Amino acid sequence: MKKKFYLLLFFSTLLFGEKLQLIFSGNHHISSSSLYESLDLREPSFYEFYKEKPSIDERTLELIIQTLKEYYKTRGFFGAEIASKKEDSNIVLTIKENEPVIIKHISNHAELDFNGVIPFKVGDFFDSNKFTQSKKEIRHFYANNSYCNASVDAKAWIDKERNEAYLHYESSKNKECYFGDIEVVPSKNIDKEIVHSLLLIRKGEEFSSESITKSYEELYAYEGVSKAIIDTEVVKENQVNATVSIIQNENPLRFEFGIGASSDEGAAASVGLLHRNFLGNLKTLSLKGKVAQIKQNAILAFDMPLANHNFTGFETGYENERFLGFKEYKFFSTLYLKQKRGEHVLKESIIFDQINTYQSDDEALFPLNKLFIVSPKLEYAYDTRDKILDPSSGYFIKGEITASQKSTISDATYHKFKVGGGKIYSLEGTILALRAEYGTLSLTDGALPTSYRFFAGGMHSNRGYGYREIGPTNSLGDPLGFDSIMEATAELRFKIYGDFGGVIFNDNSYVGESSAPNYANGYHSAGFGIRYKTPIGPIAVDIGCDVEDPLEHYAFHFHIGELF
Repeated sequence: MKKKFYLLLFFSTLLFGEKLQLIFSGNHHISSSSLYESLDLREPSFYEFYKEKPSIDERTLELIIQTLKEYYKTRGFFGAEIASKKEDSNIVLTIKENEPVIIKHISNHAELDFNGVIPFKVGDFFDSNKFTQSKKEIRHFYANNSYCNASVDAKAWIDKERNEAYLHYESSKNKECYFGDIEVVPSKNIDKEIVHSLLLIRKGEEFSSESITKSYEELYAYEGVSKAIIDTEVVKENQVNATVSIIQNENPLRFEFGIGASSDEGAAASVGLLHRNFLGNLKTLSLKGKVAQIKQNAILAFDMPLANHNFTGFETGYENERFLGFKEYKFFSTLYLKQKRGEHVLKESIIFDQINTYQSDDEALFPLNKLFIVSPKLEYAYDTRDKILDPSSGYFIKGEITASQKSTISDATYHKFKVGGGKIYSLEGTILALRAEYGTLSLTDGALPTSYRFFAGGMHSNRGYGYREIGPTNSLGDPLGFDSIMEATAELRFKIYGDFGGVIFNDNSYVGESSAPNYANGYHSAGFGIRYKTPIGPIAVDIGCDVEDPLEHYAFHFHIGELF
């Protein structure tokens, strides 16, 4: 908005004016934080209680009022009135919003069905910013469906006397598009073949802007890349050529330190040293350590991208963990090979575990032993979620199988199988999230560490219980673990106000001592949670309880990001 820039320029000339706190009154449909933002001012967050409201120079008041009126027009309030009053060290702007412009009719002439893309329905308030954005979203929709050169036109007629808006969209997809030549401009220590391997665009494939977006995500997943640019050009009406330019990180070494807490692991601190382009071609070498109340570890990791969307690497380290009833420490190593094809990921690993159980409360159930297990592992995942920490759409499936044969190098014959999936639905202002997981463990010879068994309860399992508290226990109340598990979760996520949101959830767990869980005896919990949106994902607090015995079994959980 041009007036916003004029306002900033005007502010910069006022160096010695009296500063007064700006306060809004009477604004019911548009929040005060949005009004401050329209003036390039920032309202302190709820936790910044020690900060005062934004201040302005009284001599800019007339320009501020005019800017706010223009902003109200963009939000559909063409008749908004604003009066000012000075009270002590404050400027109070009393706003009379009056009647908004209501959308009366929407017409759409299109060759593809994109009604779900249009952010309006009849009866909504008209918003000019959303209307402008809707044209971009329609072009983006066509581009995601292989039409790079679609024609899109949209018009809005406003009847100010009746406060009514009439919207008309018209579009044509034109020819279906394909990717043409893909040129890579590499950096000095990153080869073309490696960059091509990370891209999700291929010559001859159908054009999709989503493929370009995900190519950016793949490139920036490697911190050895400081900047990536994918320029596209439409030639011959339906061929899209792309030029990919890579700039490597000139300071590949990074030191990390962090502190935090979760309801599962308790308070935690971590430290690490990371080389983000070790010996070139985006190979990553890291040494990291973490100390938490439940678990402590130190891990050396190496990851190397290969040609044709393949990756390899290893992890090796030490870990000490406290379970209810015993403790264990282990030395471990994992070698892996991974293939990525779009949303499909296949990973083959071989795991070496040297596990020592100690400080057992019940040696009959948790024997003090030292076991060495060598286990091949196969994993598969397919994930279409738009975001990992705060998804609003998409679904995922995942599965893994781990097994070993008792021999001179492995102390057990066993197999362990896990499969799961979930779906995120975007509804009218809310999100419905569903998830289910199943697992089974079978030991036919030798011995396994107790930690290989399944445990349930906690924020990633059943939130009516504490971490690993579900299931049969010994006389001391220590959970025994189990050989099979089935868990299902349903969540309804919704906005409350501003950056605050809420969650209502239902968690269900079924466990068993054989290859199948006991579905006749389940653990069912329900609860609610609060979310506060941050740049790294929502800060989450959940309270859950068992639906049959809420006073006996309940738990409090906190974490960063949605659980799925």
